[in-house]
Amino acid sequence: MQKKQLGIVIRQTFVNRLKTVGYWLLVLTPILILAAIAGISFIVQATQNNAAPKIGVVQNQALVHYLDDQHQLDADIKGYTKSSTANKALADEKIDAVLVEHEQQFTLTKRANAQSIDEKTLQSALTQYNTVKQAQALHVSDKTLQQLMTPPKINTHVQSQKGVNKDGANSSRANYAVAVALGILIFMFLTSYVGMIAQEIANEKSSRIMEILLAATSPGVQFFGKIGGIGLLALLHGAIYIVLGVIASVWLPKIRQLKNALDMLQGIDWSFALMTMLIVIVSIFLYMVLTAIIAAMVNDLSQVQQAVAPVTYLSLIGYILTFVLNGQPHNVFLNVLSYVPFVSQTLMPARLGLQYATITQAAIALVLEVVALYFLSKYGLRVYKRNVLTYREGNITKAALLSLKGLFKSH
Repeated sequence: MQKKQLGIVIRQTFVNRLKTVGYWLLVLTPILILAAIAGISFIVQATQNNAAPKIGVVQNQALVHYLDDQHQLDADIKGYTKSSTANKALADEKIDAVLVEHEQQFTLTKRANAQSIDEKTLQSALTQYNTVKQAQALHVSDKTLQQLMTPPKINTHVQSQKGVNKDGANSSRANYAVAVALGILIFMFLTSYVGMIAQEIANEKSSRIMEILLAATSPGVQFFGKIGGIGLLALLHGAIYIVLGVIASVWLPKIRQLKNALDMLQGIDWSFALMTMLIVIVSIFLYMVLTAIIAAMVNDLSQVQQAVAPVTYLSLIGYILTFVLNGQPHNVFLNVLSYVPFVSQTLMPARLGLQYATITQAAIALVLEVVALYFLSKYGLRVYKRNVLTYREGNITKAALLSLKGLFKSH
């Protein structure tokens, strides 16, 4: 294999794809989606009607006074002497809901377009109201009643390798959201670059250019050249996101609302970002090598989707399991799969973000990916050489699986 020829193939593949609109759409689409979500959220919050809901209470002045004194219930309480008057006010949209008590049972009637009412807080207030009434009937002193009704305070702290997080519940939810978002982003990365390498090889084979190319170079040059060129595109893609991430890390904390959100992401730091990036990059090369082997078996571009379908299904395994990972830090099945190449690229970063795994464990998964990439590249080239100039009839997927079956056999 000549280094000069390899460099030419890598550069040509990289430059040709870099000039396409499709590549830049792939790079910019996630950024534009995030910007659109942030813009829509800002507009929704800016135009949101934050007026407190108005609740009408029928024939129960004591309940009106009690609810008025409950500061946690953000609502305007108004008393009515008749149900008909309250219902008319509801129909005329003067109030948002009508609350009626009958034998310690409460009925809340709301308008479909009413202001949002925190029903959990309302239910808690009504429970306390009933308790107060019963305590008064039993002649319980106010001091004793206050002691009985004071709930215990629970401060949740989460101990992890990164220290103690005092906002445990919020941190877990935030880190899970990041893990899921990572799973989606990584899956998009894989499928996009798998499609690129498949089309690159299938296009040349279907147009019969491959025979001319192999007459001037070797199968190894074409095999690793295509993978190297598309791989450089993936590296450039990642580098663009890293630069934007650095800019965002400096600028976003200055926004008070976003700073509070960023403080909850205890599982996210530069070691996490670096390890995730390395795992994803190696997995992209791993999937591209596998795809290149399979794509060499297609006859024309119409067979590309059929041929690479098994690769897509394989990438779906880790993607789907990411959604069930939360709350299962000791699940043996998920933990083992997070080390398995072709699956670890989504599961291990998700476990790392949720603080279920350490950097050392992630490094082990990375090493296993590198080992798998080495052996797949070495033995996969044999399969590529056998199939790149062969044209088959029938089911391409079946032929691909049969060819991969003998991947590590000696020749």
